[in-house]
Amino acid sequence: MRRPVGVGNLPLRDCSPAPPWLPSFSAMTDSLLILGVRVAGGFHFVTLIFACFTPIPPNWGENLAALPPMHRRFALAQNISIGATIAVLGLLSLVFAPTLIAGSPLARAVCGITALFWGGRLVVLPWLGVRPALTTPLLRVGYRLLLVECAAYAAAYAYLALHTR
Repeated sequence: MRRPVGVGNLPLRDCSPAPPWLPSFSAMTDSLLILGVRVAGGFHFVTLIFACFTPIPPNWGENLAALPPMHRRFALAQNISIGATIAVLGLLSLVFAPTLIAGSPLARAVCGITALFWGGRLVVLPWLGVRPALTTPLLRVGYRLLLVECAAYAAAYAYLALHTR
């Protein structure tokens, strides 16, 4: 059924349902959403594994040694907490995928936090200025894939956080 919509003196527009050939999230079944969340959870761990093979910035040890002990511990604690957060979010996605797509307030909060984490990483990674350290094509491709992963997670988990059943 068609319902024209207009605001003020803006023209009316057609708000008919999307054509059947256009894919939409509403066409997804619960089992596909659960599979998608579990795959995303597994890729959280793939990201952690790949992180073990990324190059350490030049003079990392010397620069870290020059810092006061408290600042050294702080830098290491940040890296550990980022890794632990990725692992926990991946584990939650693997184990509780059916709960996360159900749309309860707690599930939506977890999805919202996950979206904020990955969205934050998407903003922070370019700010770090790592491009000069990406000296090989493999590192440049890996960095771009990481940015795509951050954007995909931010969008997908935001969808789950905002989606009501």
